[in-house]
This record gives sequence, C-alpha cells and structure tokens, in this order.
Amino acid sequence: MKRLFTISLIITLILCSVFCIPANAAEVAKTETTIEYLENGDYIETTITYFETNTRAATKSGSKTSNYKNSDGETMWSVTVNGTFTYNGTTSSCTSVSRSASASGSGWSIKSSSCTKSGNCASATATASYKKGLISYDKSATVNLYCSPYGILS
Repeated sequence: MKRLFTISLIITLILCSVFCIPANAAEVAKTETTIEYLENGDYIETTITYFETNTRAATKSGSKTSNYKNSDGETMWSVTVNGTFTYNGTTSSCTSVSRSASASGSGWSIKSSSCTKSGNCASATATASYKKGLISYDKSATVNLYCSPYGILS
C-alpha cells in the first residue's frame, strides 16, 4: 500500500511538472529568417523575432533585424527595429518603437540611425559608411516591422 502511494505521488509530480505552467510563465521567443542575395555575392539576412506569451492581452512584441553579410558570411553591419503592438482582430497599432545599429565589418561604421512608428508599422533606418584607403561609400537601409489585426508580425 505504501509503495502504491509512493508510485502515485511520483507520477503525479511528474505529470504536474510537465503539464502545469505557472501563471507568470516567461515569454517564448520564435524566429523566422529570410535571405536576399545581392549581385556582388553579398547578401542580406533578415530575421523576425517575436514573443509568444501565455497572457490573453492583445499585445505583441517583436524585432526585425537585417544583417548585411559579405560572400564569406561575415556580418558587415546590421540594423534592428523593436516594436510593441496592440491588435483586436480588426485593426492593429504600434505603441512603441526603438532601434539599434552596429557595424562589425572591417572598414564599416554606423553614420546615423533613427526610428519611427506609424499605424501598424515600426520602422528603423540606418546609414553605414565604408572607408578603406581611397574607397569610401555609404549604404542605407530601412527595416519595417508590421503587425496584422490578428497579431501576426511580418
């Protein structure tokens, strides 16, 4: 009888640890990545990261990063937009936006960056400068993160 009780208790604890989720469970990040190849062999790797929560609140947070990489796969520079949105099945709206930009490639630096929000869009723009010897040029990029009326980020 005592053994049956012990086994029942162990099974209950295992099932509870597998199926019981605390009310304040942490957000779970999910990502989607696309790649756009450029004529010179470089490419742009864009990743959307969004967060699934166990709350019923009609808000969604996420980020979209474009990494500009050379043909060897090394990141030259990147720009990220972070956005928080509300949605209700009919409309959606961006409630906050922030951005970051960095340059890690040899000869690259970030010249400027900015962000805006409008309607259901969070947007970040960055200009990166390349300078090596007599060669110098600027590249600009804008990253837009949209939220659908159903909370789907794209």
